[in-house]
Amino acid sequence: MEISIKYQKENVILHISGSILGDDRLQLSDKIEELVDSGGKNVVLNLQDVDLMDSVGLGMLVALRASLMRREVRLLLSNVDRSVRSLLLITKLNNVFDLYDTEDEALADLDSVDRDRSMI
Repeated sequence: MEISIKYQKENVILHISGSILGDDRLQLSDKIEELVDSGGKNVVLNLQDVDLMDSVGLGMLVALRASLMRREVRLLLSNVDRSVRSLLLITKLNNVFDLYDTEDEALADLDSVDRDRSMI
């Protein structure tokens, strides 16, 4: 698994390549926690190049989402590959995660939430 990182404002975007299996989940989870500790307000996981995810990787995403929610950090999934989307549908976790067809759609949603908050 390879992780590339970029920023858009206070949002952290991680592009994941390869498989999220077994111990890979620790590398990904630790990296996200580190980025949030460094000031990331929201996390977008671009899963376009993830070809395989097992139940351990899926469990990590669920635990990570819960951990980030407690810190008021949103976790959004974009460009979800067909095999991973299928796994989310089978487990009904597609209703738990914020899924976006593109990274730009995820970032636009974060921008609209930020605008709504600033109007209050």
